[in-house]
Amino acid sequence: MFRKFLSLSFTLAKAELKLRNEGSYLGIFWYLLNPILTFFILLAIFSSRFSQGISNYPLYLLIGIIIFNLFRQATAESTRIISDNKKLIKSINFPRQTLIGSIILKILFSHIFEIILFIILLFIFKVPLYGIIFYPLILFLFCFFIYGVSLILASLTVYFIDLCNVWSFISFLIWFGTPIFYTVETQGKLFKINLLNPMYYFITIARDLIIYARVPEAWMILGALFYSLLFLAVGLYIFNKLKHKFAELI
Repeated sequence: MFRKFLSLSFTLAKAELKLRNEGSYLGIFWYLLNPILTFFILLAIFSSRFSQGISNYPLYLLIGIIIFNLFRQATAESTRIISDNKKLIKSINFPRQTLIGSIILKILFSHIFEIILFIILLFIFKVPLYGIIFYPLILFLFCFFIYGVSLILASLTVYFIDLCNVWSFISFLIWFGTPIFYTVETQGKLFKINLLNPMYYFITIARDLIIYARVPEAWMILGALFYSLLFLAVGLYIFNKLKHKFAELI
C-alpha cells in the first residue's frame, strides 16, 4: 500500500516538475533564488543586531530559512492542490492523498539543492560535516509533520476557499514567531510561546546536531516526535473524513 502510494506520488511530482521547468532557461537556479535572497537580506539587516551571542550566525540563519522554506512552500501549495487538480479528481478514481505526497516529494527536490548550498557554507566556516548525517532523520520526521498539516489544509480549503489567504497570513506570523534570525531566552515569554510552535523544535534540533555538534535535549526530540505524530494522525483523519465530497464541491 505504501509502495503504491509512494510510486503514484513520485509520478505526479515528476510530471509537475517537468511542467514547471518546461521552457525555463534557469531551471534549478530558481529553486535557490528565494532562500539565497532571503538569507542575504536578513543577514545584512539583522546580523549586527541579533548575531551577538550566536556563534556561526550565518549558518544559524540559513538552516532556519531553508527548513522553514520547505514548510511554507509545501503548506501553501496544499491549499491549492485540490482545486488545481479538479479535472483529475472528477474523472479518475485514485488515492487523493497522493496529491499531497507529490507536493512533499516535489519540494524535497528543491530542498536538496538548498542543503547542498548549506553544506558549502559549512565548509567555508570550517564546521565539521559529521553532523549533517543526522539531517535525513530530522527531515524524515519533519516530512510527517508537513504531510499532516498539508492534509488538513488541503481538505479544509475545499470547504473554506478563503483559507488559502488566511493561511498565507498565519504562516507569515509563524515565520516571525519562530527564532529564525534571532534567539530566544529559555525563561522569556517568546520561549513559552514557541513551546507550542512545532517549527521551533525541528529547527533547534537541526542547529544543535549540525552546527554546534551537540545532542539536543530529550524534551526537544520528544516535542518534535509528538507534533509529527499528532498532525499526521489529525491530518489523515480529517482528510479521509472529507475527501469523499471533494468532487462535488470543487
